[in-house]
Amino acid sequence: MQELAYKKTDEIEMHCVPDLGLLLADELEKFIDENRLDRYKLLGIGLALPGVIDEEKKQITFAPTLRMTNISIDGLIAHLRYPVYVENDGTSGGYAEYFLQPEKSSMAYLSLENGVGGAVLLNGAPYFGMHHRSGEFGHMCVEPGGLACACGKNGCMECYCSAKRISTDLGITLEEFFAGLEQHNPEYETLWEDLLQHLAIGINNIRMALDCDVVLGGFLSQYMTPFLPDLRRRTAALNTFEDNADYIDLCLYPRRAVMLGVALYFIRDFIETI
Repeated sequence: MQELAYKKTDEIEMHCVPDLGLLLADELEKFIDENRLDRYKLLGIGLALPGVIDEEKKQITFAPTLRMTNISIDGLIAHLRYPVYVENDGTSGGYAEYFLQPEKSSMAYLSLENGVGGAVLLNGAPYFGMHHRSGEFGHMCVEPGGLACACGKNGCMECYCSAKRISTDLGITLEEFFAGLEQHNPEYETLWEDLLQHLAIGINNIRMALDCDVVLGGFLSQYMTPFLPDLRRRTAALNTFEDNADYIDLCLYPRRAVMLGVALYFIRDFIETI
C-alpha cells in the first residue's frame, strides 16, 4: 500500500470535545488542500483513539491517557463531512499487522507507545470481547501493589512498559535513552532491565491465556531488535510448557500501523464492492 500524504500536528491542550471536533475538521480540510487530494474520492475518515469504544452508545467509555470517561463521540465527529469510523488504536494497529501477515491466522498484538494496548486476532478475525475491551493488555497487573497507573489501579503493565516511563522518569527522548544504553549508563540499564522483565511477565500471561503468537508493535518496538533475544529468554524462563519464546515477533510497521489499520475499514468495504 502507498501512503499519499502524512502530517504530524503539534499537541494542543483541549478541554472540550466539541472544540477538538472543530479543530479536527479544520485540520482535515487544510490537509486535503495542502496535499492537493481529491476529496470526492475520499472513502471515509478513520479515527483511532487510546480508549475503550462503545459502538452502540457512541461513547468513549474509558480512556485514562486522555482523561476521558463516558464521553460522547458525536462532538468529535459532528463537523466532519465524510463517513467516519472510530476504533481503538491498539485494535487498529493489530488489524494492520494481521492484514500484512496473513500467515498468522491468530495473534496477539501488543502496542508499546506512550500507553500500552493491543488487539487479539483469532482465526483471521478480530476478537473484541463482550464489552469491546479485548486486548487492553496495558491494564494487566504485572506487579501487584506496584506503580500507580492513570487508570486508578496499581501495577499495570502500562506503568512499567510504556515509552512514557522513559520520557517521564528520565526526562529524555527515546533516542537519547538508547544512545545512553549503548554507553552502559547504569541508571538507564536499571530501568531497561526492569522494563524488559515486566514485559516478559505480560507476554507470558498473554501466551498462557491465548496460546498464539505475540507481535510487538508501537514506536517503542523499533528499538527492540537487539534486545529481542534477551526478551525471549526472559519470557521462556517464565513459561511452564515451552523452553523458548520464538513466538515473539516484531511488527512490520512500528509508526504507521494504527493509521493503516483504521483506514482498512473503508478499504476493505471498497474492495468488496468491486
